[in-house]
Amino acid sequence: MTLWRIRATVDDRPGFLSVLTASLALRKVNILSVQVHTTESGAVDDFLVEAPDELSVADLTEAVQRGRGRDVWIAQADVRGLIDEPTRVLALAAKVLDGTATLEEALASLLGGCDISWRADTSRGAEGYTATGMQLQDPAGGTLYVRRPAPPFTPAEYARAHALVGLAQVAGKRNTAA
Repeated sequence: MTLWRIRATVDDRPGFLSVLTASLALRKVNILSVQVHTTESGAVDDFLVEAPDELSVADLTEAVQRGRGRDVWIAQADVRGLIDEPTRVLALAAKVLDGTATLEEALASLLGGCDISWRADTSRGAEGYTATGMQLQDPAGGTLYVRRPAPPFTPAEYARAHALVGLAQVAGKRNTAA
């Protein structure tokens, strides 16, 4: 069996998620976890699945599309994906607080597969995100630019990143006050 991460948009209507999960079940795909990200275009469902070794990305994509999923993104996963999301995020926050990880390292781990750059902007530019990028104010000054070609960023991911930056800002204030 192989672990995969599958992300797809599904109409946020009764029964549509069950159609997608049934389509995966017909291919003997076991869903280990699911996160739902609410967006304007529908619910973006992020699955960690275990699938028979003989299934390819094309096979999985077909199963998702037959289950009424669209905007499909699939990547092979590893056992670290088995850690539930709240536990993983709390562990990253602890690393930022105790200094064993930089904010950039924690953001990269939180968001996965992204590039982070920093600019010493003198103005406090607007924060925000698009499908492929985020702009966050670095608590130490300047701006962090986060880029990821796929899958598209969701509002929930932006909120998580923004909260992690806020935590780093509070930690920085506590450290300078001590």
